[in-house]
Amino acid sequence: MSRLLVIVVVFNGMRWLERCLGSVLTSTIKADLFVIDNNSTDGSAGFVEERFPQAILIRREKNLGFARANDLGLKYALENGYDFVYLLNQDAWVMPDTFEKLIGAYSDSDFGIISPLQLRPDMATPDKRFRRHYHGSMEPSAKVNPVRFVMAAHWMISSECLRKTGLFSPAFQHYGEDNNYCDRVRFHGFRIGVLTSAKAVHDRQARKKSKPERIYLNYQYSKVRLSDPNSSFFVQSVWQPIRQCLMALRWLSTLPLRDIPSLIREYPALRKWRVESMAEGAFIQSMEQG
Repeated sequence: MSRLLVIVVVFNGMRWLERCLGSVLTSTIKADLFVIDNNSTDGSAGFVEERFPQAILIRREKNLGFARANDLGLKYALENGYDFVYLLNQDAWVMPDTFEKLIGAYSDSDFGIISPLQLRPDMATPDKRFRRHYHGSMEPSAKVNPVRFVMAAHWMISSECLRKTGLFSPAFQHYGEDNNYCDRVRFHGFRIGVLTSAKAVHDRQARKKSKPERIYLNYQYSKVRLSDPNSSFFVQSVWQPIRQCLMALRWLSTLPLRDIPSLIREYPALRKWRVESMAEGAFIQSMEQG
């Protein structure tokens, strides 16, 4: 039987934790829980400790961000011989058969990451960002539909893919890390897909992003493109400042223009991490040393 580790990064997630972690315990596939609390102030860590004592709970004294916190769980999975790892957002939950269907879909396939359909709590409407990247049929099928990217609220990762791709890049702490990881998964010869016969919920808070937030995301997107091992760093280093200028025109804001010097200053580090990400098991050794 396949060994599965479910990793949940928590930050002030009391609103969802009972449903999120409880769904893992009702799965038809037994899974171990690895929970990282990013210095919550709402009692989340204490709740996990009391309500889910079977979980491996890591308390951090500062917020590590999504990528670095997940790396703790990914490293644990590698060290303890798990066959699969599932990244589960704190504001998300799975159906009893989600894990079973996803693991079954890996038979004789070259997929490294497979996601279920990511739905809103009504179980009928797809999550807005999920649908932005997945344009295939929503009808249940046992066939995995290939995609270039799927967000990391629900990721099943095979151990082979994890060993080759490694951990998240240090270039990303908040936003962009899942885009970059998908680029690296494809670089290492694995595919990414969605299994429509498997369903799960992402209870994303409905909140319209402000212009500064959208501009920040745009900046992160430039970093994603510069960090992509499948593309030319030189081409991206020329194109991304131009793109920032175009976004300034689009949003009638000077903020993207002000970001250009900061982006260029990051080029040496981004190039270094891009090169490191092309090696098998990227960033695992550096985390062990750190």
